[in-house]
Amino acid sequence: MLYTGALQKKVTNLSALSYNRALELSREDRISEAISALRESLEYDKKNIDARNLLGLCYFRLGRTADALIQWTLSYKFKKNGNIAVDYMAELESDRKTPDMYKAIALYNEALSLAVQGNTDMAVLSLKKALVKNKYLVDAMNLLALCYMETGKESEAFRLTEKVIAIDSTNAAALRYHRMLKPEKKLFFNSKPKDSKPRGTQRNTIGYFIGGAAAAAILACGLLLPAIAHNYRDNYDKLLTDYNVLKNDMNTELEDKTSTIDRLTAENEDLRSRLYTADSQALQQRVRLLTDIKNYYDEGSIEEAADKLITLSTAGFSKEVLAQYSSLCKQVMPAAASHYFALGKSSQQNGDNTKAREYLHKAIQCTNDGDEVRYSAMYQLGKIAQSEGDGTSALNYFKNVAEKHPVESIRNEAKKYVDNASGTAN
Repeated sequence: MLYTGALQKKVTNLSALSYNRALELSREDRISEAISALRESLEYDKKNIDARNLLGLCYFRLGRTADALIQWTLSYKFKKNGNIAVDYMAELESDRKTPDMYKAIALYNEALSLAVQGNTDMAVLSLKKALVKNKYLVDAMNLLALCYMETGKESEAFRLTEKVIAIDSTNAAALRYHRMLKPEKKLFFNSKPKDSKPRGTQRNTIGYFIGGAAAAAILACGLLLPAIAHNYRDNYDKLLTDYNVLKNDMNTELEDKTSTIDRLTAENEDLRSRLYTADSQALQQRVRLLTDIKNYYDEGSIEEAADKLITLSTAGFSKEVLAQYSSLCKQVMPAAASHYFALGKSSQQNGDNTKAREYLHKAIQCTNDGDEVRYSAMYQLGKIAQSEGDGTSALNYFKNVAEKHPVESIRNEAKKYVDNASGTAN
């Protein structure tokens, strides 16, 4: 038993060391390297809440909101009380920019498909629209830079790589393109006739990009959460900084492997081939899942239907399938929201705040901005947080309720709490 305890302590310390290293990297905007260190930290200790929350913040920084939300959800499951992940999720759920996030990623997915088919001009148009909806979508910037490179617009591509590097100074794709676009590398482009488009090379290079980006193609956004950045930077001062972990840099290996254009082309072709197969199978499974969701709902399994609908990605759906998806949402989500809200209220009355929070959060996930159930759930979450002495979370919830709840009496109750909290702070 002593041996087991010592081993567990060693593993926990290794997780903390990787986490500390990730904090330092994130402060230096070396986000990709920070993500690698955090994954390593979680391999040692999957319940390292600080590491998981920071990993969500790093994903958020790159516009990978789906990945960020997954990490914060897992963090909440491991620790429900006093977890900053609750605030991150609440702020994300209540943000009005959410519809634009969906539109941006839909345009980005459309551009990926067009780029693979060799239709670079149309891909560029979709990517420009995506970046209007979400100017922080790093993957879209990288793909647009690559499209510009393929069409001879090196200066535009170079500016985009600089924007990405400003966000993530260790972004492998942006750094690679940046090196290729340096003045001394311009011969690579000048050697190709302006009026010719080598379709095979174009598709191979696009395929290489997609291999790295497709895994995060569920959602993306460009929200700015100053409070989030402030929290993890403040926490840094409290953490251990006494570490000395030396490991081989994976990015160095990657750079060595991509030193020649021939090597890149070979790798691109393999990645593109695998992507076609994986994407096609995954899309078919997601389309078939719509029928299962309808059956669950018709059989009275509202929770099962709603949970699957919430997590279902619509990337790649045709107009007909999207219409089927929208119809299901209109049918399932309102019923599920009321169901979860009732369960949350019941659990709250029975003194089980843990279950109450879980159901109320699900009720919020099933609603849109402006739905009464959405803000009623936030009101109950605020009351739970207030009863547990979590003033910060309570204030965040009540602010939303005071501004948006359609029932005046509830708005006034929430406003009283906000005013009292402001008076106390002053």
